Amino acid sequence: MTNKLLISTICSGALLLTACGGGDNNQPSFNSKEKLDFSKKENIEIINETVVSISNEYENPIIEIGTIAQEIHNLISNQNPDHHTVSCQSGSAILNNDSSVTLNNCKNLTVNSNNGSYPIFGRDEVVIASGTIQAKFSQSSNSEKIDLTLINFNIDFADELHTVNGKLTKTSTSMSNDIYRDLFEANQFTYKSLDKLDKTNNYQFIINNYTLTSDYSISTGEIDSNAKGQLTGDVKAKFFSVNFNSHFAFNNIQYLEKMDPSQAKLDIEDINNKQNSIVITRTTNGQALINAYANNRSVMGFPQTIDWIEFY
Repeated sequence: MTNKLLISTICSGALLLTACGGGDNNQPSFNSKEKLDFSKKENIEIINETVVSISNEYENPIIEIGTIAQEIHNLISNQNPDHHTVSCQSGSAILNNDSSVTLNNCKNLTVNSNNGSYPIFGRDEVVIASGTIQAKFSQSSNSEKIDLTLINFNIDFADELHTVNGKLTKTSTSMSNDIYRDLFEANQFTYKSLDKLDKTNNYQFIINNYTLTSDYSISTGEIDSNAKGQLTGDVKAKFFSVNFNSHFAFNNIQYLEKMDPSQAKLDIEDINNKQNSIVITRTTNGQALINAYANNRSVMGFPQTIDWIEFY
């Protein structure tokens, strides 16, 4: 599962952000879809790739889409002719009376300032954004919290379309003089990705009861992350629903970005059949050891050892 929603596509700085709270009333139905068979190796790979992608902050599609939405809201709601303005090549970007932002087929959203102009997505291709973004910021003496509500928020690239509905939050807290914590939460958060060139690469998922806690040590640079929740996915025309619980540790941000954990444990369980499960751990030589079970029997081809980077 790959997509073009990378944090690096945003030209100006933005806080990482992910999901929490309620959701929209138009949840996709999976009743007519083929249920994914845990006994097939290729299906295990589909589940692993999806769950690993939301178990850490880096290249996490939930965090990435939230970061983009928050940046857009900040830029539009804080426009000032003496500092910057925001414009669309066509379509519109409007700040509403309730402080929400509505994008209507906004083509090539651009920031204009005395220092020049730049497209928010930093691309040569046409990018069209639509939907409504509501944002609420609050803080205390040692923490900051950002709540987002995304309503039919979508980003349309030449070859990909990403659509999100749901409420999102991120809480950043100074736990001590050394530990800084980011807490991400989500419930009934729906994400869809459409590959216009390869329909077999389309996917959608719903996140429920999702939390991702990431602790960063200022003195050592070490990162310790724990994630858990429920994921219902539709990938390659097959659906699955699993509970997951993970713990990853990284020596520093560079190790996180190249998916090279110093510690790792990820447990995945089929909600519909608890005898179907996947366990991913870190081996002594630093690779990922995958054990997969269907009806409590080891799936053919497992245990399997791969490089962590293969999950990306």
